[in-house]
Amino acid sequence: MAGTPAHRTRVPRAEREAQMLEVAEEVFVARGIQAATMDEIAERVGVTKPLIYDYFGSKEGLLAASIEKGRRQLLGLIIDTWSEQPDLGVRDRLRAVVLAFFAFIDEHERMFALLRTEGALIGPPAESVERIRQQTAKAFAEGLRSLPTFAQLPAGTVTGMAELLIGACERLAVERVMTPGLTADDAADLVMTTMWDGLGSIASDVR
Repeated sequence: MAGTPAHRTRVPRAEREAQMLEVAEEVFVARGIQAATMDEIAERVGVTKPLIYDYFGSKEGLLAASIEKGRRQLLGLIIDTWSEQPDLGVRDRLRAVVLAFFAFIDEHERMFALLRTEGALIGPPAESVERIRQQTAKAFAEGLRSLPTFAQLPAGTVTGMAELLIGACERLAVERVMTPGLTADDAADLVMTTMWDGLGSIASDVR
């Protein structure tokens, strides 16, 4: 009927937040952190800028939430991959997790580019992202401790192993971006070849 005002469909908060994070990821990677503006993000999402501030508090808050999203996806991937491989030997099970990490990076290049900017965060946003990274290391460590090969090792030793594995994977992932050519399988093999002898030798001491 003529003159009847159009009704706007209310988007659920979770769905709207997911839209904002998706667009923010695109803009942050395309423009760079400093050049990205909340105005452009709001325009692309189709909302007002104050609404984004209401959700995330600031541009840095939005950046932190975008990085947290990627970190949480990686955390879930590690947990799922580990639990889905109960019948594999220790080395093959660990390799499956490492391979899943590199496959995730290949499938989410934009997300990985954003993860590499997390050093720009300070204060509470940086602490929030670091907590998720620590949860990822904890998941790695708990996976290792669930295996008889590593169960007798001190908790600190296993946590240190997990941190070394994550650090090796993340640095090699950056190197793959800088000098393409290494496949996800190749990268997983390289990590395991470099790291496994050390892990295996420590574990063998307590058998």
